[in-house]
Amino acid sequence: MSVTDWLIEQYVELVAAVRFLSILPMPGSTRLFETQQTRQGTQETPRLILGSAYFPLVGLLIALVLSLLLTLANFIFPRLVVAALLTVALVILTGGLHLDGLMDTCDGVFGGRTRERRLEIMRDSRVGSFGVLGGVCILLLKFAIFASMDRHILLLAFLTVLPCSRWAMVLALRVFPSARATGLGVTFRQTVTRLRLIVAGSIAFIIALIVGQFVGIIVLVTATCVALLSGAWFMDRIGGLTGDS
Repeated sequence: MSVTDWLIEQYVELVAAVRFLSILPMPGSTRLFETQQTRQGTQETPRLILGSAYFPLVGLLIALVLSLLLTLANFIFPRLVVAALLTVALVILTGGLHLDGLMDTCDGVFGGRTRERRLEIMRDSRVGSFGVLGGVCILLLKFAIFASMDRHILLLAFLTVLPCSRWAMVLALRVFPSARATGLGVTFRQTVTRLRLIVAGSIAFIIALIVGQFVGIIVLVTATCVALLSGAWFMDRIGGLTGDS
């Protein structure tokens, strides 16, 4: 592979990551998931490109947009209004992806008595009472945290936490098996190779070190531990991870 081909492939991966994790515009194909044709003998099979190596970079991009919004809104609105705007903006910028996953997960893991029933509930697109409660609680907590933090500290928090949390997604995908034998989650996990895991971890580490220094490393270690502990808990509850969890 030439240097040009390698750069193009990396850009395709970055575009796929941005379009999966956010609504931020990126020049390139309009398809959400980019696929390329790879030959295996005489057969051609589509290769799903998720861009997991660049998940922390997407977190950084979202953090930069939120930081700009915080800086501008701080001159116009009182603190509580700014906190509300940031909470709504975070949901919009991510396309509601994480909030939707949280709500479906809450419905499943708290609403079913058996592993099979929990997975069945999580497949249902309708939102139940546990999902609503989980969504309301997390939004309320985000609003309270945003409203109570000093602007300078909140800027650093965005720039550190959002990349580290996207690293945690990659780590969980790599470490824990899928709760279902088939589905998009299984395909996602196959795209997270060891090299992509190392790249994602390195990017998250560099960002955390530059932005947060020692505190940033604590945030990164905490995100890593939370990913491993929550993944182990999901293993116990539903036998692995789903796209929602």
